[in-house]
Amino acid sequence: MPIWRDMNIQTRHYLTTLMTMWARSRGQDIVVPVALPEGVVGAEVCEILISHHIQVAMAPYLPVEAQTLEFRENLASSRERTAFLLMELERIVPAITWSDCNPVVLKGAALAPGYYAQTDQRWFLDLDILVPRNQVDEVCRRLEVVGYSLFSGDRDPLYYDRHHLHRMMVGPQGSCVEVHWDLTLPASTYRMDVNGVLNRAKVMVLGREKVLTASPADQILQGVYQNIADGFLDLKRILDLVLLVDGLSEEDSLYLVKEARQSKMHLALGLSLHLMKSLCGINYPGGIPHCLIPGWATNRILRGLDVELGMIERRAGKVDGYSSLMHLLMVPGRSKKLKESSRYLWGGEAELMDRGHWHDDLPGLAGRLRLSLYYLKIFLMQAGRATWALVRG
Repeated sequence: MPIWRDMNIQTRHYLTTLMTMWARSRGQDIVVPVALPEGVVGAEVCEILISHHIQVAMAPYLPVEAQTLEFRENLASSRERTAFLLMELERIVPAITWSDCNPVVLKGAALAPGYYAQTDQRWFLDLDILVPRNQVDEVCRRLEVVGYSLFSGDRDPLYYDRHHLHRMMVGPQGSCVEVHWDLTLPASTYRMDVNGVLNRAKVMVLGREKVLTASPADQILQGVYQNIADGFLDLKRILDLVLLVDGLSEEDSLYLVKEARQSKMHLALGLSLHLMKSLCGINYPGGIPHCLIPGWATNRILRGLDVELGMIERRAGKVDGYSSLMHLLMVPGRSKKLKESSRYLWGGEAELMDRGHWHDDLPGLAGRLRLSLYYLKIFLMQAGRATWALVRG
């Protein structure tokens, strides 16, 4: 028996119907709401859409009588937040752009105005920009001039420079800018071509400013990496994928597959494209290339886990070890899987600093053993869950 509670099949089908309707009719002026069938509770649908932050995009397809007060209030606050962040981005772009520095806007702040029919349909939490590593200090200094300050939370600030991929800067009104110098963590199996992302960036008009944004193929790969990192739990990235795939040229498609293999993210790209088809009814042009499809055992485990429902339920955020298992399943090759698994045996400096320890006050042998036992517990849970899914699949 599964250790999670599956939602009823009517609710699952209704949610995929909403997303399919959005994918097929996006940009149309007239939208016909989808009536709730018997067995589907409007409040539950509203809660799920909010949890995935796709409530604004899906609202026109959800009957008004099914929308709760919380849902309608959330629509308003989400729209306000998106508008505020885009205006803030327009405000700070001139300050962090100069002759040798042209920041590339990433993720939601690039997708909302660049791909969605209405910018407020794409919720995002912060502003992400990419610059070369040697320009990070100056960009952060210029952000300080316009009211931002460095934020490290409960972590040692050195954690970000040693083991992360960005610095966090917080503005006077609560906005957050993540200044990236990389797109994958240093210890990651995966690796994106940062210089290529900078060179392939496209110009986008944002209010009175022109900004650079990552190319469609590069944005797809970054979304795939985020899927791996969080365990495939976010439906808004599938909506992003629908829009990004729609704009790919034949050359872009060839590059996407080539770069996915080069970055070791080809299996995760294949799964993302499969989820796009299953949840939104959109096929990748020409079908999913064979090189992106996992082997028999991995495929069977993914079927046994029911990754489509796992994404809808945001299972990676609710079930211990689920996101780690999804990550291991996406790692290509046995040797790399063994290498990743070994990280559960002993916590290095990156893991310890990520958990709040300072670089000059790391725990001793006893503390590391406790962490290793915790990782071992998670690893054994993964093994049990994978075996169960293999049999079920």
